[in-house]
Amino acid sequence: MPPEQFSAPHEVGPAADIFSLGAVVAFAASGKGPFDSPSPYETAIRVVEGTPELADVHPELLPFIRLCLEKEPKSRPTADELLRLVRDGTLPTTGPPTLVDAPRPRRRRGRLWLAATAGAAVLAAIVGTTLALTDDEATDPGNLPAGWEAWHRQAKDPSVDKDPMGPTALFNRCVASGASLVCAGDEIMATRFALADGANTWGRPIDPTAEDADFGSSSSGAGTIIGARDGRVYVYGADDRPTGSQASYPTRYTIQALDAESGKPAWKTVTADSADGTEPSSDQGASAAVPAGVVTVYGRTGNQYALLDAQTGRIRWKRPLPNPNQYMSLLRSVGGQAYLLTAKYTTDDIENTNVSQLDPATGKPRWTVKLKGDVDIVGRRDGRLLLNTTGPRRTLTLIKTSTHIVTTVKLAKPQPEAATPTLAGGTLYFTLSNGGIRAVDPDTGRRLWEGNSGVELAGPPTASRTHLYLASPSGRLAAVNRTTGKVDGTLDGRDDGAVDGRDDGAVDGSPTGAPLTLVGDALYVPYGLRSVYTVDVRTL
Repeated sequence: MPPEQFSAPHEVGPAADIFSLGAVVAFAASGKGPFDSPSPYETAIRVVEGTPELADVHPELLPFIRLCLEKEPKSRPTADELLRLVRDGTLPTTGPPTLVDAPRPRRRRGRLWLAATAGAAVLAAIVGTTLALTDDEATDPGNLPAGWEAWHRQAKDPSVDKDPMGPTALFNRCVASGASLVCAGDEIMATRFALADGANTWGRPIDPTAEDADFGSSSSGAGTIIGARDGRVYVYGADDRPTGSQASYPTRYTIQALDAESGKPAWKTVTADSADGTEPSSDQGASAAVPAGVVTVYGRTGNQYALLDAQTGRIRWKRPLPNPNQYMSLLRSVGGQAYLLTAKYTTDDIENTNVSQLDPATGKPRWTVKLKGDVDIVGRRDGRLLLNTTGPRRTLTLIKTSTHIVTTVKLAKPQPEAATPTLAGGTLYFTLSNGGIRAVDPDTGRRLWEGNSGVELAGPPTASRTHLYLASPSGRLAAVNRTTGKVDGTLDGRDDGAVDGRDDGAVDGSPTGAPLTLVGDALYVPYGLRSVYTVDVRTL
């Protein structure tokens, strides 16, 4: 099974078959699987986090297998693309010289030919089946949700007492689940759009107890999606409760699992019920989704962290957080694994940060690595965590999750503090508010290319196998070629509401665009005031 089968089974698609194909060919060529272990649990961990063991595979097959075994589904080629690479002999080369530039030992020729032919035959069968299910005389319909059409919609206000001024900000995150796109932000705990036609079928406010839109709620701008799994989305609520004659302020925080199609809660768990509680927002590092459920800050003063069971919402375990007078704590989820980051600070600065991988069964740290300064996790690549530091970025830090070995890579060209790092398809991208993008190889620190998307105040880029997609708060969109850094297509902004009277397109409460959601060839772009539009990326 591919990594997404363990960490995000609701996202499993055709790319999973490509991963399985790579594993089968690796076994055919070497007599053992690329992630074999005596323990099924350890095998699963290796699939999600480990590097495939391919030492016994001949170098000529490595490019084929490694392409198939990419951790990120979007980084794997489609069946058509892989068949074309095999047929044309244009697979990227790695490792020792291949047949193109060096003689191959004849004693292995028959075995290699059989393995390669077997892989191509399986691949051809996959492609043939795909064509049989479609009209091979018609043009390629693309990988779009069933019944998809281009649409743009603004979410209805789910509040009981609607704000007469209307929405004020854009969504800060959307996720796809089944046939649904669920978004949150700007006082909306969650709202659902149909992936196909954008029908806005349900919505829930972040605070169902608010008496008046002008009462002074301190949860303004709140709401975000924590994660999604098995047709459910994890969100949080923040109930405002007045105390005497004082203005209301949030005193009860909950995490809820909502059915993506209907919006009905499967469970609802209180994480704090006091004025000193911590908002369990994933944006602020106070919660993180994992296969077992949600790891969140917990307790009256937010001095614990706990795991809420994915099926029931019940607390499986809870553990104390480090003293908040000395440490700042963040919860992160990478590849389905939870991590706790604790930064020790002084009056002037952060001295060091402990990075701990949490045992999902107990919540105890499996291991802890101490790093100098203030760091955060960017992502995971080849079984290694990639971390960035604050301030002018001159180095990258990588932690091998299986051995805890720390390596430091010096950047060929330092990146400014304001640059936002994003890891996609094994490449690290730094994006700037003026539209600038720098692509960096995280293994060497070498800059691969530098370009400009033309999109100011863009949110984090979303990547397909070939392009980066960036959007501004007003919905201006650019498709940037991941190989060259050139802009291959753009769309103008389409803000349906006011953008605070500014030329930069920044919507009040959101200085940058929101992350985009890519479902096959359909790209969903949050923009304007609680609005979303979708486009077929092949038309850009």
